[in-house]
Amino acid sequence: MRDFWFADRPLAGAAERVLLLERFPELRPQEEAISDVADTYAFFAALCLRYALPAHGSGSADDAVSCGHAALTAMGMLDRNTAGAGFLAEERRLQSLSVSGDASGLWEASVSAGRERFRAVVCRLPAGRALGRP
Repeated sequence: MRDFWFADRPLAGAAERVLLLERFPELRPQEEAISDVADTYAFFAALCLRYALPAHGSGSADDAVSCGHAALTAMGMLDRNTAGAGFLAEERRLQSLSVSGDASGLWEASVSAGRERFRAVVCRLPAGRALGRP
């Protein structure tokens, strides 16, 4: 994940990683709709990575937009389903920092925000259910 921050360097094996991601069950078509909290956010995480990998290496605007759309959709859902959450507002603040030219502290702020979002998802899981475990 840290390598995504180095936009001036191509990610080694990005195309192969996309092919591996597409084999994840979260990205395979299913007859049943996803309704479980853990499965929903696992799907969004895999989908974000699916588009982030080629966007990083190629600079493809289409892949970047798809990645951003998946991430912001997941965050919007988390905001709506978590009382008092402001994840989308925090993301907008971080994005403003990233384009302002002053990226000092952006890595640490993003890691902290990611951890808060992860905790919020984990708190939404039914008691006794860990991510990735039935």
